[in-house]
Amino acid sequence: MKIPLKLQLSMGSLVGLLIAGRPLLAESLQTSYPKPRDIAAEWAMVLSLVVIVAAAGLIAYTLIARRKNLLDLHSKWILFLGIAVLPVPAIFLSTAVGLEHSKQVKFCNSCHAMDPFIDDMKDVGSNQLAARHYKNRFIQKAQCYTCHTDYGIFGTMKAKLNGMKHIWGDFTNHWEHPIEISKPYEYRICLNCHAGAVRFERLEEHEGAIEEVLSGEGGCNPCHELAHPSRVDRSGDS
Repeated sequence: MKIPLKLQLSMGSLVGLLIAGRPLLAESLQTSYPKPRDIAAEWAMVLSLVVIVAAAGLIAYTLIARRKNLLDLHSKWILFLGIAVLPVPAIFLSTAVGLEHSKQVKFCNSCHAMDPFIDDMKDVGSNQLAARHYKNRFIQKAQCYTCHTDYGIFGTMKAKLNGMKHIWGDFTNHWEHPIEISKPYEYRICLNCHAGAVRFERLEEHEGAIEEVLSGEGGCNPCHELAHPSRVDRSGDS
């Protein structure tokens, strides 16, 4: 059977596109690696929604189906479960999910005041410390949270309290540009990752650096770039 000329040309063009597009397809597959899912956070979110729906269902059932027997003991117990018991785990689960999501970079980027910091951090051409850590994935996730939170429960609590202040400042539009850190950065947080690393400790320039950082007499910026754009570079942001 003879294949029409137009169909031959179409098939040839399709084959050519497939051959030419293989490198692009391979590149897209390489850059579209699905990040690991946070199963615990996903389950906590689902369970909190299920509990909330169950509580609302019990209340609605009592007020509608048992509206003529609201003073009945069974009705009181059902209302008690829907109003006083089920909301407790729902509150804890939803709070845990919210706190976990607040660690993500996109949460920090939800405030307009953070735009110059996040934009520079995601700029592959930037040599600032935050950008170098981000583009090389020295920190796999929660980059802002990791570098601005000390380890331990008190470090987490302190970070969350400061975060509430930041949210309130953004909500009330109460900040001055260029914004700056509230107190000198604690460089010992950097040691949570770098201390003990061969790449860090084998450099002669780092000899005695850990002791200096722990004593508060030294830091990273005298030798390295700033973590974020300087105040002068951010002075025009609004």
